[in-house]
Amino acid sequence: MLAQPLIEAALSLIFVKMATIYKTHITKRQRDFLVELFRTVFALRGRINFTNLARFSHLHEHTFRRHFSRAFDWLSFNLAVLRLQAHPDEPLIGVFDTSFLPKSGKHTWGLDKFFSSAAQAVRTGLEVSLVGVIATRSRRTIALDATQTPPGLSRQESTPRYGRMEFYLEQLTDILPKLPQVRYWVGDGGYARRKVFTTLTDSGKHLITKLRPDANLRFLVPPGYRQRRGRPRRYAGKVRFADFDAPASGFEQVGVLADLPHVRLYTARVNSEHFKQDLRVVVLHNERDGSYLVLCSTDLEQAAEEIVLYYRLRYQLEFVIRDAKQHLGLTHCQAREEHKLDFHLNVSVAAVNLGRLVSQRTSGSLEGVLRECYNAFLVGRLFSELSLGAEFGESHPGVRRVIQLGRLAA
Repeated sequence: MLAQPLIEAALSLIFVKMATIYKTHITKRQRDFLVELFRTVFALRGRINFTNLARFSHLHEHTFRRHFSRAFDWLSFNLAVLRLQAHPDEPLIGVFDTSFLPKSGKHTWGLDKFFSSAAQAVRTGLEVSLVGVIATRSRRTIALDATQTPPGLSRQESTPRYGRMEFYLEQLTDILPKLPQVRYWVGDGGYARRKVFTTLTDSGKHLITKLRPDANLRFLVPPGYRQRRGRPRRYAGKVRFADFDAPASGFEQVGVLADLPHVRLYTARVNSEHFKQDLRVVVLHNERDGSYLVLCSTDLEQAAEEIVLYYRLRYQLEFVIRDAKQHLGLTHCQAREEHKLDFHLNVSVAAVNLGRLVSQRTSGSLEGVLRECYNAFLVGRLFSELSLGAEFGESHPGVRRVIQLGRLAA
């Protein structure tokens, strides 16, 4: 089946699920606009902004600007996509990350200094905080919510007041009740903060993250340990990341990575004095260069191989960000207002989810779906402008209108 009809059919199902399951009210005008918006986004060539959207659509540029300023429940939209995509018996993990967005100008809401992983330096621009879920068997990834980081929070991070990490946690706690089936949440080393551990633990969830290579950890006393006198010991000594193979090191060797046999896995149950938390720690030791990586989970009974698997699956969210930037205009927004920027960021992310859903039905890729939608749009415009039984030269007005489709006006 062609991609364009699948997109429209998927949108119809999504709107039904939003109304019946999540009790989200969508007016007919907003529903028609979203169908036209996604149809145009997938068929458009060039930057995805208000000007280009109007060139490839029958709607006026001001119509797009007006609808982008209105609120929409994108979380329910993406949760409906998740219900259409994920298998009900497949375990899910939650992931969260941030991404830097370059932005020129001085009057755009949210401009601040953020860390850019591509430049490995702090740059002036925007930042989007993304929360998603990943199916652990098929590796299918759904981005649930994209929220722009407010400006001015970095200067308050060293004080007890509201900072960036509190903002990230607010976004996460709003989503947790919507996903009761997700037990494990994964974040990179930037989320290894006491407040993150506390928030997820208090919510009955488990956090998997990366620790510093010099983390201050203490071994727990093994079960069955008997002490003759004195206060019962809880800790069996400080963790020293030196010799993992030594019998007295306190680590248990559990094997090697299947795709990287030179990386050995060691695990232990430890306590973090800084995080005030008992943890299951997994050390990935590279025997070629001697380097090591320290992962941890708040689930003390979780298998070491599963901790490593879930942390490596976290990178699937990076591919959503990549596709949104490369194909669906995550960095192309013309707006400067907060609400329009939020709408644009979520449109790009939701378009990735929708495109991947359609690509599964067509056994293709996201780029193939975009190409097919553009070709279908061009053929439809040819049929609407030209007669099938006549021959035309390039000077014919109908031919010229098709050739000049999407061109900048003089």
